[in-house]
Amino acid sequence: MSPVRSVLASILAFLGATGALAQPARHVKASLLAEADAVVPGQPLTVGIRLEMDEGWHTYWRNPGDSGLPTRARWELPGGFSAGEIRWPYPMRFRTGPLVSYGYEGDVLLPVEIRVPASIGAPEVRIAARVDWLECQEACLPGRADLSLTLPVRATAAAGPHAALFAEARRRLPAKDPGWQVTAQPAPPALRLLVRAPRGAALREAWFYPAAPRVLDHAKPQPLLREGATHRLDLPLDPNGAAPDRLAGVLVVETASGTLALDVDAPLSRGPALPPKKQETKP
Repeated sequence: MSPVRSVLASILAFLGATGALAQPARHVKASLLAEADAVVPGQPLTVGIRLEMDEGWHTYWRNPGDSGLPTRARWELPGGFSAGEIRWPYPMRFRTGPLVSYGYEGDVLLPVEIRVPASIGAPEVRIAARVDWLECQEACLPGRADLSLTLPVRATAAAGPHAALFAEARRRLPAKDPGWQVTAQPAPPALRLLVRAPRGAALREAWFYPAAPRVLDHAKPQPLLREGATHRLDLPLDPNGAAPDRLAGVLVVETASGTLALDVDAPLSRGPALPPKKQETKP
């Protein structure tokens, strides 16, 4: 068994042990927050799962990489209400020995949109969720919290006391940007991501986080090269995975203006991959 699979098997066995998920969180404080100060009938409400981590500890992104498990939520809502999927701010990388994982440290807010019915027959609304996560340093511990909040029902709502946290979370959410052109090509044993940035937005650094597991070899570098007006990012494939038909995930780029997260969902072109640059030889 490979080191990656061995670690994953250990984590899953640990979490599956009787009572494991019921252990109290030791290094992560979880809370449930609302962006607005009231629920308005017929208007969506954004809530957020906030995870505040002790120094040196981290939790995981939607694709945890070589090890780990993503944070999950099971919602308890009034009739007519429903919850969307967690929206994931772009992650960072953690290296432990030969393994590289994707997740968060410090403080992260995971936004979720709650769909609200047009008619609410109560003066207030209770929103609750059971949240499970994995908190890791060198060792990992399961965390769980039963979270809830209660808001009044009103005809209009104002920004709540945590609006700044939601604004920062939105800034970190991957987005489509028509000013950036991203295409993908097969280039065995890698995939090649070709990025054409808007005029004047030269890339200093870049890293691609795949949405699905077992697509890329997370521990290998992703060399960034510039070829004229195009930047090229070579993405080593997972030797134990299947080659995808399209490349989906998040491209995080560093430019002179700061960090930008781009939502990528690009079919692999059927044309030939660009050849590698030839090495210059001296006569």
